[in-house]
Amino acid sequence: MKLDFIEEPELEFGGLRRHVDIREGLKQFGPLDIGDSAPRRIRAGIVGTKQTMDGLQQWFERCRNGVAAKASKQPNLFPSFPGFGDESPFRTDFDFDASLCRVLPARDLRALAQQSHYKALFDGVEMVASEIRAITEHGRPDVVLIALPPELLGLDDEEEEDSDGKASSPEPQERKSAEDEELAFGTDLDLRNMLKAEVMKFGQPIQIVLPATYDPAAKARSGNADGKGRLQDEATRAWNIHTALYYKANYRPWRITRNYSDLKTCFVGVSFYRSLDKANLVTSMAQVYDERGEGVIVRGKPVQLSKDDPVPHLSSADAFALIDHALKEYRKEHKHSPARLVLHKSSNYNAAELEGFNRAVDEQGLETADFLVITKASAKLFREGRYPPLRGTMLSLDSRNHLLYTRGSVPYYATYAGLYVPRPLKIQIAQGDESPRKLAEEILALTKLNWNNTQFDGGMPITLRVARDVGKVLKYVRADGVVQPKYSFYM
Repeated sequence: MKLDFIEEPELEFGGLRRHVDIREGLKQFGPLDIGDSAPRRIRAGIVGTKQTMDGLQQWFERCRNGVAAKASKQPNLFPSFPGFGDESPFRTDFDFDASLCRVLPARDLRALAQQSHYKALFDGVEMVASEIRAITEHGRPDVVLIALPPELLGLDDEEEEDSDGKASSPEPQERKSAEDEELAFGTDLDLRNMLKAEVMKFGQPIQIVLPATYDPAAKARSGNADGKGRLQDEATRAWNIHTALYYKANYRPWRITRNYSDLKTCFVGVSFYRSLDKANLVTSMAQVYDERGEGVIVRGKPVQLSKDDPVPHLSSADAFALIDHALKEYRKEHKHSPARLVLHKSSNYNAAELEGFNRAVDEQGLETADFLVITKASAKLFREGRYPPLRGTMLSLDSRNHLLYTRGSVPYYATYAGLYVPRPLKIQIAQGDESPRKLAEEILALTKLNWNNTQFDGGMPITLRVARDVGKVLKYVRADGVVQPKYSFYM
């Protein structure tokens, strides 16, 4: 066994300047792509009631001049928000066009209360989707904000997302089974992901905003004040939603760094999601990224679960087709081919998958490939004192099995920003050309590509974390439905 430590990866911001922290990097240097151009405008539409639309717009107006930091002994963890406008580090402002604002009829919302839960859910989705359709037909904005009213909020079983104001999720205490790791998407219906799936055919990015984001009192009024989905402080809420909207407007806030001597690398996460009909059918998908975090989503074919193995696997032909398609989409998106493929999966590779993946690599002419299995580990490390191991701590059990702490104590924050004892990631190298340390460095860096959350100590790399967001939406999209390739349609 060997114990090692990986320093916090830096990110690149405006002027190619670097910093380990997302928020401080944006404050000091501005977004990656801002350059010397004139201030930008994000043309935004809004759907909601008059009350929720007014409340949201008033909050954005307050945020323009900045939001003070909350009182804390960890100022780097809870910094102030510098504002959002021409004179802010973002050098970007919103343009709320009155012609792109649509009011949900109060009578129709009241009628939902008289219907069954599922009827109200489907009608609520259709009600909002029809208004989004009207906006796109009138003049397509960069993003449409859905100021969710209480009548629709009660239909949604999902917890709040980071950009909607939820505090970072705590570490789960129980170990998930292999099937749970791979198939995290059940058959329950929820409004937000149904809505994202329904409007995907319009090609219009949306941002669903909960009332508690701009009105903390709304959480207490909703009866959800039991601590589940803890509300973030206002400055953090402002950081997260403004950054998410900047990304959804097709701008890039930051990227991970790379050495120019490194091979151009394509990072791919392979995962599966369940169908809604409760059959044992799952569909494969791939999330494809370069070093910038520019990604495309690729949907593969349905897979029949085996009675002898609850974890889905691809046939050799389907494994080849999925990665072949993913690499072609990478080339189409980035105008060049990668020299190296790094594949992340949350279950073991069988012989057929390895054969298919390697055949795709060979036929596409790549120089090298690394195939990894990444899961939550059951083993934990302990250090002296009150705090858990440092983020970046790596324990190599042997040449192929390693533990990596992506959640843990963070020196920059001067604390561990979690509620429970963190679990490291278990990294198994099924096939590797690169060194284990280099593979772990890449995983740690990929945890910082989360445009929904500006707190950088995320637990999973984007290759696998995005799988949950994408799978929750794609399960509502028919086999012949439109699948948008960009992550901004799923987050």
